[in-house]
Amino acid sequence: MNPAEIDTPVLIIGGGVAGLSAAVELSRRGLASTVVEREAAPGGRAGEFCCKAVAACARCGACRLGDLLAEAAARPEITLHTAALVTSAEQKDGLWTVELSPQPAGDDAPGPGAPLGERCSLTTGAVILAVGGQVFDPAGKSRFAHGRVEGVHSALELEAMLAMGAIGPGAMAPAKVAFIQCVGSRDAAGGRPWCSRVCCGYALRMARVIRHRLPETEVTFFHMDVQDYGRAWEEELPSLKEDIRFVRAMPGEVTAGEQGPRVVFAGPEGAPVSEGFDLVILSVGIGPPNGAGSLHELFGAAPDQDGFLAEEGPDGLFVAGAAAGPRSLNESITHAGLAASRAAARVGALLEAARG
Repeated sequence: MNPAEIDTPVLIIGGGVAGLSAAVELSRRGLASTVVEREAAPGGRAGEFCCKAVAACARCGACRLGDLLAEAAARPEITLHTAALVTSAEQKDGLWTVELSPQPAGDDAPGPGAPLGERCSLTTGAVILAVGGQVFDPAGKSRFAHGRVEGVHSALELEAMLAMGAIGPGAMAPAKVAFIQCVGSRDAAGGRPWCSRVCCGYALRMARVIRHRLPETEVTFFHMDVQDYGRAWEEELPSLKEDIRFVRAMPGEVTAGEQGPRVVFAGPEGAPVSEGFDLVILSVGIGPPNGAGSLHELFGAAPDQDGFLAEEGPDGLFVAGAAAGPRSLNESITHAGLAASRAAARVGALLEAARG
């Protein structure tokens, strides 16, 4: 291998928190990288998340995107192409050659990087796939009436409402809010048997934000069980159980009532209960990335048993963040650091072999 053949030591596909974290970690190690983002701006879905702090930081990770964008913009070792799509990839003699094609960028988008101007080909020693997971479309669970009954929203839609202050003092305050867990996860019949791991954490934190802004609002949390979501769990759970009503039952359906959506579920004795709410929030899970099949064709990235990208793949190919399985923002950042470390070791080994 001739080191002069390398256009960029590491190529990172995906400019969300995992891709940006991998690039920043490589930069800190003195290694250059190129980040390719297919959208007009970097950041991924994390840009839609609201801060969930009340009296103190909730460790939700939403604020970390801004820090990553700022650091990526300030580090000269990082090149960021937006509105760019991978069209082909080939590995030969230990190096990857990847072709990129520009995509419509629309108006100037905020953030670092610039739209890819023309088709190009890059040769690299390592590729990191950081394309993220795909959030479940709640319309796929028709019994929960998303898009059909007013007042039924996905968790992402609630994130947007909270970020805009649409639920809070001065707004139309809901008297009763229900969260329904495991929408699009832990569903063997629907072909999604895995636990998405992040849903309990983000739902309970948003529930706490609602209770903080609107102390008179009643919040009900429908669940199978509750997933431990990190070191803050033991500290937060007692106060959450004081503020939030936990109901261990998976609702059978959501219907339209005279005053808003109604949730039908099994009561303590097994008899069906129909209870009205002002808002019903569906906690949607994370699934395999869009285009997982094309990534397999391009890079040989094999799927695992659930369809996520397996971390064991061809030499010089690494996976970071939620593309490899459901992960929170903080977990994706940590996982991306590991992928960056492995990619750096791979590039170092190639250069050492070339010198020897």
